Amino acid sequence: MSSSTFRFTRVVLKNWKNFKSVDVELARRAFLVGPNATGKSNFLDAIRFLRDLATDGGGLAQAVDKWRGGVSHVRSLFARQNPNVEIQVDVRSEEGNGFRYGLVFNSRTKRDQTPVVLREAVERITTDGKIETLLDRPDKADRRDSERLTQTAIQQVTANKKFREMVAFFDSITYLHLVPQLLREEQLPRRSGKSPDQFGRDLLNQIKDVTPRTRTARLRRIGAIMKIVVPQLESLDFEIDQDGRPRLFANFRHWRQYGAKQYEVQFSDGTLRLIGLLWSLQERAGPLLLEEPELSLHTAIVRQMAPFIYKAQRSRSGRQVILSTHSEQILQDEGVAPEEVLLVRPVHEGSEIVVGAQIPEVANLMAAGFTAHETISPRTVTDQMSLFSGADL
Repeated sequence: MSSSTFRFTRVVLKNWKNFKSVDVELARRAFLVGPNATGKSNFLDAIRFLRDLATDGGGLAQAVDKWRGGVSHVRSLFARQNPNVEIQVDVRSEEGNGFRYGLVFNSRTKRDQTPVVLREAVERITTDGKIETLLDRPDKADRRDSERLTQTAIQQVTANKKFREMVAFFDSITYLHLVPQLLREEQLPRRSGKSPDQFGRDLLNQIKDVTPRTRTARLRRIGAIMKIVVPQLESLDFEIDQDGRPRLFANFRHWRQYGAKQYEVQFSDGTLRLIGLLWSLQERAGPLLLEEPELSLHTAIVRQMAPFIYKAQRSRSGRQVILSTHSEQILQDEGVAPEEVLLVRPVHEGSEIVVGAQIPEVANLMAAGFTAHETISPRTVTDQMSLFSGADL
């Protein structure tokens, strides 16, 4: 079973950054909306955390200490009675079978901030809903040697044999927030066994590392789309330059017979971000996490993004897409369902996430034909926003 066969169907968080408690069901396409600094990126980061546990060179210590600054930076400031950090996810196929993974961790002591596993469990879920326990830690071996609890079972090949499908799914999660200037300046080599760079710096090497047949087919599809949205673009192609570096180039139509050739360093920000998105949507892998994919793109393109992603999921990779957005245009699409929208909103202690379908007024209005923008976007506006224009600098 390939990684793209699975998707996240439920995410539970306890004391994760600004979320004291989260329990949400996820559709195949999910839109995170809410005011600034309420936790949209933090929710995506919780899913990235699972990838960081599973990826080659990752693991608990790397994921918590090196990449997130330690347990104290992960744990919610509102965690008082129970200071442990918890994440639990359901991973299922379209047939309903899959896995449930749960992890509870904290630092060893107040003085020793080494992250340790307090509980780790893996269950297999069958199509008829039966549950089989595959892992339940701490076990006898952990109690004999407490150092084992500095590692999760999913990062150990000797311990994850019964649920490697799930581990491979976690490892195939992709987070993309492509920064065009970094792609132009820092074309990082693709590291074997590593997930793609989150800022898109290794995009050209990702394109290089697939088979020539796959690369040609994908770029042909991307080129056909780019011809629609980029004026005068004739074709998109790939080459290795004389220094061995991968390069993207496009031919643009003008008065000369053979047009003008431009390399990726000359592409606009919007062109590079769109190419990165289109490439990632064709990957047969786990969830694609997108941070504000509307940036640098024309509103006419953004308005078509939701139906385009839906179509890509059905015709190409089938991978789950979870994106954060502030775009009215994305949410104006009539095909966005209330169960696909996750409203992130501030509460007395931190933030909460509510699925649009669980808000009766939203569900009723969308059933009557109103769009997600009309019903949910007004709920992302805080009282303080109206004061912005009158504030003194």
